[in-house]
Amino acid sequence: MYVKVAVIGIGRMGKIHARNLRTNRIPNARLVAVCDIDKHVLEGHKKKYKKIPTYISYKDMLEKEDIDAVIIATPHYEHGKITQYCIEKDKHVLVEKPMTVTAYEADFVIKKANEKPNLVTAVMWNQRTNPIHQKAKELVSSGAIGKIIRANYIITNWYRSQAYYNQGGWRASFSGEGGGALINQCVHQLDLLQWILGMPKAVESKLCTKGRDITTENDIACIFTYPDNVYLQLTANTHELRGTNRFEIAGEKGRIVISDTKMTVYTFKKSEPEVNEETKQGYGFVTRKTKRYNYMPRFILRLIWYFGEQACLIKNFINAIRGKEKLLSPLKDGLGAVQLVNAIYASSWKGEKVPVPVDPVKYDERLNAKIEEEKAILKKDTKKHDDKHANKEIESKIHEIADQILEK
Repeated sequence: MYVKVAVIGIGRMGKIHARNLRTNRIPNARLVAVCDIDKHVLEGHKKKYKKIPTYISYKDMLEKEDIDAVIIATPHYEHGKITQYCIEKDKHVLVEKPMTVTAYEADFVIKKANEKPNLVTAVMWNQRTNPIHQKAKELVSSGAIGKIIRANYIITNWYRSQAYYNQGGWRASFSGEGGGALINQCVHQLDLLQWILGMPKAVESKLCTKGRDITTENDIACIFTYPDNVYLQLTANTHELRGTNRFEIAGEKGRIVISDTKMTVYTFKKSEPEVNEETKQGYGFVTRKTKRYNYMPRFILRLIWYFGEQACLIKNFINAIRGKEKLLSPLKDGLGAVQLVNAIYASSWKGEKVPVPVDPVKYDERLNAKIEEEKAILKKDTKKHDDKHANKEIESKIHEIADQILEK
């Protein structure tokens, strides 16, 4: 028996999920319905897939169709509300990242899921399907590189032009998606760092906007503090051409370097404390072994580019429903990244180091205040535009009258 799946929100990512389901690229799953509040989007879907029922209301869809599971790919603020409703209706749920905008709401969603332990509920942390990331987690957890002493994460390969932000009014705004590059693109890396290294105890951040007409950040710099004075430096932006994606984790007995699709692991014959204790003169030396991992041959990269890592996560979700696989990204794992997002924004707004997690209620209040500030800025910009337009009309009218006078 196959799992009957509906997709809620068939814009940019939802359309890909629907396509992969409809064309049978997800084994043991079938697309049985789609939903979107945009009628034009639905019309476009109807032309391609005429036999798939379409709905404006997800509540109507769940009422009228025979559905086992849903994939939620709406704008961020809708994620928590729709997830809770689908759980109440006894549907398995896979929700796009982030699971919610605030940790305050995430707690409620997780509690709702805990009330229905028979349901499979997950977050779209698709980068957990990457064998390189899985191997890195295994190496750190097993102690293969010893106690962690430092980490650096550089993510500058998420380039986004102004045209990208112009595609939808909800993009890159606190009112539309709860933030900018941090909550939209960088949230994937925030999940990976807490999945592999655990949650930090504090963060200090600097956020700014470069070269784009948006009200949120597209440039991020953070220092995460872990116990025993271990620091992780994270740098990310979406305005750098042909950027890099490099995650380096240093331990007392080795080092992991993940760069794009490859990973190099260095393991030392002795740990740093041993070398330090034994060295009586000079600078100290240790031999090392090097092992390189490349799980991504070109044909696999082409498949991922076309179908998306998301398809791998959906397969895992479907197999978890069927009892064939362990879930890679359970819903509860969505909380950590949201807590990090909230703490990074809070630190930037305060201009100081803050604990992780921050007070969820206070953050919720501060975010709402930020949204009101944003609305005021946009209103002011709109008025400037309108005044400028009106002045041009007046100026044009004056020239028209002057021409008439001169002609007489």
